[in-house]
Amino acid sequence: MSKRFSTLDTTRLLFEHPKILFRMIERMDRHENRYIRESDLVAEVMDYTRTLGNADRDRVRLALNTDNLFRSGLVIDIIKAEGERRLVFQDALINLMRACNASLYQELTDARLRGHLVTLRDVRNRLETSTFSDADLDYTELRDDLNERVSQLIGLLRQNVLRMQTISAQLADLSGDASRAPEKFLEFRQNLFEQIVTLYERHIKPTLVFLNPDTRLPDGSNLFDTLEAMVRLLESHGDDNLADQLFRSSISLNALYKPILAVAQEVEHFLRKTRQGMVQYNAMEHFYGKLRDLKSETETLSLKRKWLEGGDFARGTGFLVGLRAQQRPKHYAFGNSSSYYQLLFSELELRLSDLRRKAQVPVLQEVDGSGRHTRIDVQRINQLYQWLETLELRPTTDLVRELHGRLDGFIPGYRFPDLLAALNRLVNSPPEGLQVVTTNRFRILEQPPASEQFVYRRRRLETDEPVNQEEQHHV
Repeated sequence: MSKRFSTLDTTRLLFEHPKILFRMIERMDRHENRYIRESDLVAEVMDYTRTLGNADRDRVRLALNTDNLFRSGLVIDIIKAEGERRLVFQDALINLMRACNASLYQELTDARLRGHLVTLRDVRNRLETSTFSDADLDYTELRDDLNERVSQLIGLLRQNVLRMQTISAQLADLSGDASRAPEKFLEFRQNLFEQIVTLYERHIKPTLVFLNPDTRLPDGSNLFDTLEAMVRLLESHGDDNLADQLFRSSISLNALYKPILAVAQEVEHFLRKTRQGMVQYNAMEHFYGKLRDLKSETETLSLKRKWLEGGDFARGTGFLVGLRAQQRPKHYAFGNSSSYYQLLFSELELRLSDLRRKAQVPVLQEVDGSGRHTRIDVQRINQLYQWLETLELRPTTDLVRELHGRLDGFIPGYRFPDLLAALNRLVNSPPEGLQVVTTNRFRILEQPPASEQFVYRRRRLETDEPVNQEEQHHV
């Protein structure tokens, strides 16, 4: 029988109708096989082509015929076992189909990761005895082998990260039963726990250990130590291009650690969820998926479709109706404000200048509330005022609050009434270049120190009148 389709035509038809191989690969992974049963493939092709037109149906059936697949080279072996024929497809074709569907990415297990690490260690050992000469064919082959293995490892790990980042949708599917059958929640939780723990222990945790640069392995060096050793060997023998390329690859591998760590934390958090939490999680993932589908419909080459057609979605989702009329929470406006950062840095500079003069800080004499003496009070106020005269101040809308923040816990024996008394003198003789203005006369300021709380009221005063302890000031 002659080949009806070329390899290119057969491959083109496979990608025009990818659902056939998608389902076959999914079934192959579910049974942990490396082959596809011929009977399963024939049944899938017959079922898929029922809805196609006559011409397309005939083309697909002829292209996916076993003889055509074998002659075109897409099937590399046909195994006869247990009364059935098993088709072994090209790894390149299977891997390319996996790349087109994130749900088909294979999670890396500890055994597969160990295999890659052992291979890289072997390359390092061979590199130690190499000549590092471009004229040596063994060295050039070793160099190509190293590039291929590192690139393959990076590709597999990136696919693994993308696969793990879709775990939210998987967890939502697994938790869907919790919202529909609350009476079976305990049984469901046990089954869910087993599935998630298997995923965590078999796939996520080994990948975390593999990509952790601090991992210590009993049988030898870890991934990054192995790569670093090869980088040093290449640099010492003058192959800077390959050493630089390998160093950048190690950086790329190191960057994959954080996203997988985030996935691990998400799984751990999910396992602690209650039934209500699972219901809420499932609802959010459900509606997020619908919004994502609406958004994907706008991401086409056509410029006519630039808005989400979410009218039906909004009407079918009760909480969206009237959402635009709800008041939005106000965000902090200092994100890009240069004045905010100038004030912040100036305050930090003032606090640092106070700390540099820590040795000159006065110690105010302690007094008891029941036995206060005027002489002691005057002495305390004079000491505090002399310190205030040496302070560098900045314009502020609340001088009392600023000074109290700089004095409280900094000057031994300081109390809030001391500042109010010293402030009268500061108003009468303000710092050079600044002016003290009385504001906020009708409100009550509460400023609790460590031991007691002081409250003082504002009396209505004009700005040019004498200021007493009950007023609030700003510079």
